[in-house]
Amino acid sequence: MATMAVGFALEVAMLAAICAWGFRQDAPWNYVLGVGLPAVVIILWGYFMAPKAQRRLPWPALPAVSLLAFLLAAGVLVAAHLAPLGALLAGISLAYTASCLYLRRSGARV
Repeated sequence: MATMAVGFALEVAMLAAICAWGFRQDAPWNYVLGVGLPAVVIILWGYFMAPKAQRRLPWPALPAVSLLAFLLAAGVLVAAHLAPLGALLAGISLAYTASCLYLRRSGARV
């Protein structure tokens, strides 16, 4: 249950990171990237990654794609000159993915 809460918090942090980066861009792209790009990420995440998605990715791809998305969000924070937050997001993402893989291997539902 705690891993699901951490996963949800990482998803929200990923969207916040994309928003922060987008709104730091030059006008008029700051609105397009600050609002539009997170909207696209929400749609794609809901379509392929959400727990009740009809076309959810299979297990080996699911943690890999989510880790990639979280690490890209961390990189976006670094690009937005928010490196400490990017490092924190990257570290939590790696720990979360490692714990999901461990729990899955031990037979728990993740």
